Amino acid sequence: MVIYHTNDVHGNYDFLRKVHVFLKENRTEEDFYFDSGDYCDLKNIIVQADKGDLAMQLIMTCGLDMMAVGNNEIDLTNEALTKLVNKYPLISVNLTDNDDRCPEGLAGSRILEKNGKRFLIIGLSPYYAYGMVAGKYNIFYEMGNLHTVNPFDLVGKELEKSKGQYDYCILLSHSGIAVDDIIKEKYPEIDLYLGGHCHSVINDGNYNQCGRGDYLGKITLDITDDGIKIVKNELVDVKACVADDAEDEEFDTILGDISAKADAITMKEIPAAGELLFDAFKECETVNFICDCLYKHFGGDFTFMHNGIAEYGLKKPVSRGSLIKTFPSKLNPTFYKIKGAKVLEALKLSLDDDYIRQDGQGAGFRGSVLGTLCFSHNVQIETSPLKMYLNGEELDPEKEYQIVTDDYLQRGSGYKCLGVPDEEASYDPWFIRDLVEHYLMDEEMYKQAKIRRTREKK
Repeated sequence: MVIYHTNDVHGNYDFLRKVHVFLKENRTEEDFYFDSGDYCDLKNIIVQADKGDLAMQLIMTCGLDMMAVGNNEIDLTNEALTKLVNKYPLISVNLTDNDDRCPEGLAGSRILEKNGKRFLIIGLSPYYAYGMVAGKYNIFYEMGNLHTVNPFDLVGKELEKSKGQYDYCILLSHSGIAVDDIIKEKYPEIDLYLGGHCHSVINDGNYNQCGRGDYLGKITLDITDDGIKIVKNELVDVKACVADDAEDEEFDTILGDISAKADAITMKEIPAAGELLFDAFKECETVNFICDCLYKHFGGDFTFMHNGIAEYGLKKPVSRGSLIKTFPSKLNPTFYKIKGAKVLEALKLSLDDDYIRQDGQGAGFRGSVLGTLCFSHNVQIETSPLKMYLNGEELDPEKEYQIVTDDYLQRGSGYKCLGVPDEEASYDPWFIRDLVEHYLMDEEMYKQAKIRRTREKK
């Protein structure tokens, strides 16, 4: 039999379509298809429309047997995820709500029977961050009433609970290779690891991980009276072996149907008082608007934002769907203190044309480039020589200022000098695009956004 595997698809339906074509042509009734999480990405309008239900309908057409709950599924919040786990095969052994209760209907594992054998499938959600930092993600999860806990003992309890009831154990782990390696040492009775989260490309021994929706894992098992063993562990490059124009009427029909439903939900026009221009590499009205919204709504000494938060300018007609396309990143308003010297260091970098054209990769970021920095209207910048003024007074390099930005910059992504530890910051549950939507009819904010904050001294 063959076990097919994907992970970290992140709403890439072009890739999923090719998986569907490949499975339709190659999968038999004796085979499984598993996913290790981060399929539902809120950057995607289909996911955003109804918090994942339409998106899950699409992957079910591929014959999904089981999926681990990844951090992008956790981003859907408790209410939405609870609906999904009671309708689709989602599992996690270490996910609770903020009161340490298991979301209703969520199982840590399931036993599936095929080919006369019983397969124990255990799901794992991310608890450890890069560098094995414990519980780092919970500060964000908890805003949606969800929480992950240390998985190591819980995996053991799940194995013990199912002892004698299965013939082969598979771990669907959205925890990254470092965590999976520890579990390997601790629980050698787990037969196959299907990993995710760290976007690695691995097909070695009993471990398979497929990048960021880059490959389809294919693990061939030999089943005999003596047991089950792995014959071959490979990665199928479906993007190369399935033609772009390969016929798939079933998938295309279903995708068209759910896209139409998502559009009906997300494309309803939202009133807006005006339009705003955008430029990723210069001060622009769209990002000035965001900075002024942050300043008005949350206060602080001043606010700033990286222009990569946006992909386009704000144009009418505005809808929930257009806001997702314009501001695809899942980033939250973030509050912390920082010295003026660090802001000045970032400001200098923001005027370096090569630097701001980086791809901007970082947690939660779904944009194209890093971009320059924009500031709230109470900031004035002179570029020659470089100086920054706050309410008419020059910024003090040694003074700590209370600022508002997003968690991308707070983590040191893009502009490393702006980073501070999570414990020194606090967060708002809104995404930045939610803040923009809140102020769409505030005419004063549009006027302020057009006020230049940067000038070259002649």
